[in-house]
Amino acid sequence: MIVRDAEGKEIKIGDYVIYINTGSKGRVVDIVEREGYDNNIWVLLDNDLLYKPSLLRVIEVKEEKEKKEEEKVEIEEEIKIDSTDLSEAGGAG
Repeated sequence: MIVRDAEGKEIKIGDYVIYINTGSKGRVVDIVEREGYDNNIWVLLDNDLLYKPSLLRVIEVKEEKEKKEEEKVEIEEEIKIDSTDLSEAGGAG
């Protein structure tokens, strides 16, 4: 059985995915069929939640690492700006 994400890419066990509604991310641990549902194919992530494949997007781990590095740089720049603002303040002593 081939299961596809929101962009038509195949979802496989071990893939890293993002839930497009909330941005939650995780690894695919299983693909299951559930009786009694309109769309009975579900993807189980490592957070123990089931998701509809059409609401997931397969992402590369490299892509996620690059994003985290960009966020780290932004935070470091904000800290530098905050430190500069504090050094210009007058002392109370």
